[in-house]
Amino acid sequence: MIHWPFNLAVSHSLADNTATDNIVVALVDGQGHVGYGEGVPRSYVTGETVQGSLEALERDLAPLTLGASLEPEEALGWLEKQAGSQVVDRCPAAACAVETALLDLAGQIMERPVSALLSSAAPGPVTYSAVIPLLPPQMLPAILDQAKALNFKQVKVKVRREGAAELMAQVRRALGPQVHLRVDANGAWSAAEAVQTIRAMAPSKVEAVEQPVAKEDLEGLIQVAAQTEPLVLADESLCTMHDAKRLMDNRPGIGFNLRLSKCGGPARTKALLEMASRQGLACMLGCQVGELGLLSALGRHFAAVHQQLIYLEGCLTRFFMDRDLTQQDFTFGPGGAATPLTEPGLGVQVDTAALNGSRAFSLS
Repeated sequence: MIHWPFNLAVSHSLADNTATDNIVVALVDGQGHVGYGEGVPRSYVTGETVQGSLEALERDLAPLTLGASLEPEEALGWLEKQAGSQVVDRCPAAACAVETALLDLAGQIMERPVSALLSSAAPGPVTYSAVIPLLPPQMLPAILDQAKALNFKQVKVKVRREGAAELMAQVRRALGPQVHLRVDANGAWSAAEAVQTIRAMAPSKVEAVEQPVAKEDLEGLIQVAAQTEPLVLADESLCTMHDAKRLMDNRPGIGFNLRLSKCGGPARTKALLEMASRQGLACMLGCQVGELGLLSALGRHFAAVHQQLIYLEGCLTRFFMDRDLTQQDFTFGPGGAATPLTEPGLGVQVDTAALNGSRAFSLS
């Protein structure tokens, strides 16, 4: 387990994050290849705690994986077939870490990037969004100046319960008319507050609103989607396959914010994306606060072969921390532009020194 502080506190209505707690898994095969995976348990999103994630690894997932024999092309989805969907629902970050390590191993053995194991589609370039957290008012102008200087095409803004319309007017004035803006309320509003606030933001031309109401308030989510113009995206309300089916049964027009760790790994995330695509629903690929280089690389692989994703977040490690697990810097370039990763497996070199002091347990 890794516990690293942020250089800048990352706050929203559900949490004030001053550090990241991440699970890292290293799997070694019989030929000495090492595959790495990462998960980010966030109890306020999925109910999964760090301790629960570690216990699930030791009790449920490691016994299934250690000593197992599987063909490399079976790695995607193998873990859920062995463990069952209920286990993945209960410990999605732990499952993501193990499945990612399996895919990293499989890609190395097959000499193919993880993206080729996720889809037969040719990988393409991707564009990341800027994400502006809740900030003290005096800090916001400098962050907006940085976003404008980097020429971001898409910007997401975290908003509080109050003052969102005024904040978005300030952001629109600073960034100009060409930027695609969306907001993330992290469940801060009631349905009535959300409708009123979103309508008040109309002059700022906000095109999407993420999780306007509390995660359990399905009726409120439906109400907001029915009564406002921007696309409504479910995030905390969309973690499992059951969540997705419930949303589609009740309100087919609500989009999905998929996150690899939140959703239980790449196989589950891919299944959710395909389910949504069959219904014509828009999906984005988000990230958990505090993702490090392994999840950054996995997100790049996933997005490169799933070009239908309307927004992409991730590769933010260097903005919030002065170190990473990987020797490579996956930070995107100007405008959020990034190219596919082409090396075998995840294509990362892990800085093993960065893992010093982080060992929770070792099994063989």
